[in-house]
Amino acid sequence: MLRLARLARLGAGSSVVVLALACSGSDKPPEPSPAPATKAPAEAVAPETDEAKAPSDPAPPPEVVAEHEPDDWLVWYRDGDGWITRWIDAADADTPRVAERKALVLSDGHRLWVVERKDADADLVGCDCLDAEEGSPECAATGRVTTLGLRAVELGGGGATVDLRVAGTEPIIAGDADYSLDVVGGVGPRLFYRWSEGGYFCGAHGLAEGGDVVFDLAAGKALEEPFSAVGKGLPKEVREPAAREVHEQLRECDGPDASSLAEVLGGVMSLTGVRTALVDGEPRITWSFEAPVYYACSADYAAHGDGHSALVDGGAPLGLSGSLPAGVVRELERIGTAPVAGWAALDLEGPAREGALAAFGGAPERPWPPSHASSQAITKTPSADEVVDARTRLSEGRTQTRAGEYAEAIASFDAAIELDPSLARAWGERGYAKLLSGDLAGAQTDLEHALPLDDGAPYQASIHYNLGLVAERRGDAAAAKAAFARSLELRDNETVRKALARVSE
Repeated sequence: MLRLARLARLGAGSSVVVLALACSGSDKPPEPSPAPATKAPAEAVAPETDEAKAPSDPAPPPEVVAEHEPDDWLVWYRDGDGWITRWIDAADADTPRVAERKALVLSDGHRLWVVERKDADADLVGCDCLDAEEGSPECAATGRVTTLGLRAVELGGGGATVDLRVAGTEPIIAGDADYSLDVVGGVGPRLFYRWSEGGYFCGAHGLAEGGDVVFDLAAGKALEEPFSAVGKGLPKEVREPAAREVHEQLRECDGPDASSLAEVLGGVMSLTGVRTALVDGEPRITWSFEAPVYYACSADYAAHGDGHSALVDGGAPLGLSGSLPAGVVRELERIGTAPVAGWAALDLEGPAREGALAAFGGAPERPWPPSHASSQAITKTPSADEVVDARTRLSEGRTQTRAGEYAEAIASFDAAIELDPSLARAWGERGYAKLLSGDLAGAQTDLEHALPLDDGAPYQASIHYNLGLVAERRGDAAAAKAAFARSLELRDNETVRKALARVSE
């Protein structure tokens, strides 16, 4: 299996992103690329000591420890469709809340950032554009989709921005497209987010891809392989529930050839994501694991499983270990339950604290857009002449259908739909012509598209009847029976009653 990403030019000054899948004779997940060869380092000279030191694994970077236990903290959490961040004094048991903003604010202890969505819009171009000339009608926009982006703006720092995920604006060659982007947790200056892109991008089948990102605002970049040092270091009681979920999916996919539970725990599955939340005032961390599977078993080539914990020693590389000060714990208890939450210690004193607090109070409180976006077809309003012409072509198509000239009829209905895409009967009649010609898949698609275009009972009854005929020809008696029964509910008809009796025998 080869996944291909391609960039094609579409006229002056514009470009088209093409994402496609080309399959070889196997649906096996792709093999990992071999690591690039590296030059071996020169042999080191051992120090002159009485005892040679044994090599050890690289230690994680040491934690920065303040000279004093910080009193100021940020605690943030998801609240409905938006975010709330509280600046608290953890040492004040009576009135710990210093300030609050309806925004998502993170800190590295000294700097503050407000995290915002930064979305964009992109045109969808039909798959026919792949083989068409530049500027041809096949390359006209057929739909639009909102691409999802994320940025952070430094507060009190001149408004410097950091792009966590850039939303694309280039036209996309695709039949349809779906995007999602979710903030799923964080600690200190590190924000955890999850993204996905899916749809039909003109390949052999649909594409679904995505991943989890740990973005360090202090460093201005995403961490490379942030989970590789964490997964196996988590306690077995955290990993085992995830391994059981993954193992069950592997058994369903691979049957007797599936990896054993011990093999799954031993390395077949790997940690791919993390989420931080609050449950009854206590931090709850969800550790997401995956194992590769065939496309036939999962559109994203993975079996999934989750494990859960509180702050745990194995989470140290991500800052998810140790304990929180009593004042922070009390604030989390006041919040209660939240699907996403995070926190950061502040190390600020004197004028620096006053300036940061003033900047925090000015953090913009903007709406947080939905986390999911799907492509929408571009619909046009036909002119009066186009409406008349569309009905003329519709009439021609009906005449051709009665004459058994199905190819000609379908072409006439095509023309009617091109002139007036909202003409319900053109979709329904084309579906019926495709049914008679033997194109059952095309008939099903057209008839289902026709249903919401006209809610009149007689029209709906005829469409359900034709859907019943499609199901009957496919040998799906249950679906045919349901469609015929629905047609009779909308309008009594002797022909439909006979059809229902036929599939009920």
